[in-house]
Amino acid sequence: MEKWRVSKVVAVFVAGSAILASASAVAAAERSAAPESRLTKATCIVTRGAGPGYDATIGNRQNRSAVCVTIGERLLVLLKAPASNTTRWSTVRPSRAGVVKIAPLTLMLVSGETATNFEAIRTGTVELRSKRPVCAPSAGGSTSCDSFIVWQVTLVVRPRSSALVEPPGTGVYGLVSAGPTCPVEQVGKPCPPEPVVAEVRARDLAGLTVATTRTDSSGSYALSIPPGTYTLVVSPGAALPRCPSEPVAVPSRSPIRVDISCDSGIR
Repeated sequence: MEKWRVSKVVAVFVAGSAILASASAVAAAERSAAPESRLTKATCIVTRGAGPGYDATIGNRQNRSAVCVTIGERLLVLLKAPASNTTRWSTVRPSRAGVVKIAPLTLMLVSGETATNFEAIRTGTVELRSKRPVCAPSAGGSTSCDSFIVWQVTLVVRPRSSALVEPPGTGVYGLVSAGPTCPVEQVGKPCPPEPVVAEVRARDLAGLTVATTRTDSSGSYALSIPPGTYTLVVSPGAALPRCPSEPVAVPSRSPIRVDISCDSGIR
């Protein structure tokens, strides 16, 4: 659970998927920003039309949503304060490193706007978060900015869409992936399996390696081998993920597809 400590006038916090606020004075003052804090049903959406240097763009309206992009795409997050004289949104930050990275920002901003450009570098799920102080008159007549409105989006980075390439003649091909990618999968917060980059070997009944290849960034592989019975052995090069050995009977007419699911070790 994410929680920002607040005092005096308002209590605003995130608990699961809910945002709670007290103090009618602040609610009235921030009525123009109501869409920022209104809960929406989290569905995985894909946005486009951001402009040069940006493959997709999201903003205030996507609050509490799940957004999907693919590896290599750039996502512009543009948040606007409800009025030019109100506090701005903080810099958008990911909940963990390794899924996205900061990309160059070439956008000219106007007063009250906050923009962050992200590049998707690895499949997975990450939360993008920002907050904006809420200011209201205090008992002594001064202005207090002790509470925050929270903006949050679940970003799902998917592998590049590409068709599997079958080996010529006979053989085996497929995808190698690992899961789970989060301890508990929740509605609106998908945890899709991640592709595994690893060596894939085909061993015959005597245990001899007859063909070797490596998966690409999307986890796909292909081996050209004669018809027969083999065991596919996946070697990621690390203790995790743990990938099972898969028996396969290669037919004589065409390649056979075998997808291999590995255990990421996340519990």
